[in-house]
Amino acid sequence: MTASLSDVIQSAKGKLFKPDPDAALKRELAKEAKYYAQVILKKLEQLDICYRYPKSQKDWSSSGIMKVQFERAVTTQEAIYFDIDTVRLPRGISLSKIDNEDVLSDLSVACRRPVRFKMGIDSGAWLILERAGGHFGVPRSIKFSDILENWPDRSRKPLLVPLGVGENRTLIYKSLAEMPHALVGGATGAGKTTFIHGWICSLITKNGPEDLKLGFIDLKGGVEASFYKGIPHLLEDGIVSGKEAVIPLLEQLYNVVEERLKRLEKSNTQNIAAYNYRHRKNSMARIILFVDELANVMLDRELKKDAQSLLADITARGRAPGVHCVLSTQRPEVAVVPGLVKANLDARAAFRVSDNASSMVILDTTEAAKFDDTSPQGRYIYRRGLERYEMQAPLITANEIKRIVRAVSVEPEPESDDKMLPEDIFRVAIEQLGGSFSRDAMFELLGDQVTQAYLTDLGSEYDSKVVTVDGKRYKMQPSAGRRPRMLIPIENTGGKDG
Repeated sequence: MTASLSDVIQSAKGKLFKPDPDAALKRELAKEAKYYAQVILKKLEQLDICYRYPKSQKDWSSSGIMKVQFERAVTTQEAIYFDIDTVRLPRGISLSKIDNEDVLSDLSVACRRPVRFKMGIDSGAWLILERAGGHFGVPRSIKFSDILENWPDRSRKPLLVPLGVGENRTLIYKSLAEMPHALVGGATGAGKTTFIHGWICSLITKNGPEDLKLGFIDLKGGVEASFYKGIPHLLEDGIVSGKEAVIPLLEQLYNVVEERLKRLEKSNTQNIAAYNYRHRKNSMARIILFVDELANVMLDRELKKDAQSLLADITARGRAPGVHCVLSTQRPEVAVVPGLVKANLDARAAFRVSDNASSMVILDTTEAAKFDDTSPQGRYIYRRGLERYEMQAPLITANEIKRIVRAVSVEPEPESDDKMLPEDIFRVAIEQLGGSFSRDAMFELLGDQVTQAYLTDLGSEYDSKVVTVDGKRYKMQPSAGRRPRMLIPIENTGGKDG
């Protein structure tokens, strides 16, 4: 049984959401449900998903045809759910004949809307028709600001993170402390990086640095992890962008697990929650390690052996002492996610992948391979144990991430009167860095005169624009790969360097 389908059934009984007060909309939905029910049943009859009496008993007339029937239809703005009468199915017709790709494709063409099948022991069997407002009954998008505005503040669960929005516009939040580790996989551009940024921003917004510490392994040049430089939640040397620092960080976490387990044993407590309750003045912060592109670690000959062993141990024993891992990859392969590590990653989030084998590595099913180009970016399957949700991940922009980081950062934003003028900052880049506008290098030179966030915003603001420094004109060339932004003398942009 899928949790989202259960929500729909309960909704039909009036337990989860209030009926739409718009009477006209309700009438329109009821009219649509009646129309599409007729279309679906007629198409099933045309496909011989029915029983006809032999000629010896009845003529081949409609009176001799036993049709599939619906017990009820549940309507929402996103989808219409048809409850199949499984007790009175025509003789010789099994549900597997309806849950067939070719049949569902024919139904979708007939309705000119995507139609899918879902079944559960407790819920029965349903045909679900997507309306214009969503994709397979799930809204096509959700803003991160909506996630924060509807945050379940009464929840006392630690490390609450948003899964996103599911069927019936249901917002779902889960505790990473309960997962206690997660595997996130999907093809490039499927939305997994944005999804993880949503988790990180939620965590640093809702948890203080005394309760939460973060570590990052980002061997793609530290591009994604660089957003979080300067936040007070970072472990010491918590952002790793070079492979020489990967094993030291994993060894640090391994040692934390060892030391904390001994502390729990000594205090006769079973987990970090019980320990912190009894030792409030000397509590332990929960720790989360984010690995962006696990393949860069697991396919490196120098790193794989030690990294696999350390990750397997941390994920196997990290739950009780409050050390959690979120591993992501765009290459869900057995070599990247070995069984020794995967066995401890109970929570799985699978975005669009290219083939069944990749989906199997993440979910142990082929569901993620069924997402196609019509699926919205950010659509994924979440699975943990018997839980299974089809979700739309929240969209968070780079500017939103910067604002959140700025809000939680211990580094104060200088007063506007005290900020260095852009021309002064550009002069430093030209005179001391040969025109390179590298944020990190600039921050090292300027120290407490500016913040990293200010340098980042300044670079973004002047990308591809012309600036004037001491009467000379320069063009801000955007960054490319590992090359930082560059201030190029304007007279050289169209010819040879001189």
